[in-house]
Amino acid sequence: MKPKFTYQVNHAPQDTEFDTHNLFDKDYVESDSSAIDTFLEKTQGLRNLLSKNLILENSDEPKIPKYFANLMILAYISAVESYFRKIIRSIILIDKIAQKASENQNLTYGAAIIHSPDMLPEALLENCSFASKKNIIDTIRIFIGIKGNMPDEVNGILEHFSKVCQLRHCIIHRFGHLGSKNMIELGLDEHSDYLEKPLKLDFNKLNEIFLVCNSTVKVINNFLFQTIMARTVIEKSLTWHWDFNKDKQEFEKYYKRFFSKIEPPNDNATIKYAYKQFKEYFERYTHS
Repeated sequence: MKPKFTYQVNHAPQDTEFDTHNLFDKDYVESDSSAIDTFLEKTQGLRNLLSKNLILENSDEPKIPKYFANLMILAYISAVESYFRKIIRSIILIDKIAQKASENQNLTYGAAIIHSPDMLPEALLENCSFASKKNIIDTIRIFIGIKGNMPDEVNGILEHFSKVCQLRHCIIHRFGHLGSKNMIELGLDEHSDYLEKPLKLDFNKLNEIFLVCNSTVKVINNFLFQTIMARTVIEKSLTWHWDFNKDKQEFEKYYKRFFSKIEPPNDNATIKYAYKQFKEYFERYTHS
């Protein structure tokens, strides 16, 4: 019998038992905030955490602890992904066209028997990825039923967000180093000198990444609200009376799922003002 080689090149590991069921907050209740406000609350928390960990020296720009910027990117993109999941779920719950688009999608039996009705649409998104422009647009088309070409503003911001997602891939799979696949996705000519080199992020560069994430959520939030409200009129999925008192309940179901109380669009941002703008633009469709 051959002898077993047992020399250990590192310190012996500690024995451990690892249970996952007690790692989650059983008492958590999903907020009724809009998806965009949930995103803004999460990212403000991340910014507060960043501020507490900045290294202030005799320079104009604060320094970030090593590896901390990488963690911020992971968390920020996770907040964007959570936004997509919540807004799509919220739309499916109230919108007939989205419900029709989603009704033939697969749902696991486990999800069906565990999820509450208001959270069940999120189970449809379990296998969805929001890590690229194509994935995001495909998911919007499949589950919300939006057709046609995306506007330039949506295409543009999703191109930028896709680049940020490539940085996430570098962080998750290579501890921040640029791999060949990521290099090709980001642009071979511009990045060929950086293969297998680590991310080097300062305070300003990290804020640029935050800005891309914030802009992605805001552009998509406006686009979805405008598109979905327009098709309730054009495709006649709802009957509008063009009287605020009669339409308020139906209009509010949509409006509150998109409206940001944290960052309202202007000083006139009330549901009555939004309805007035909606009515002025679309009332002619019901009389044509």
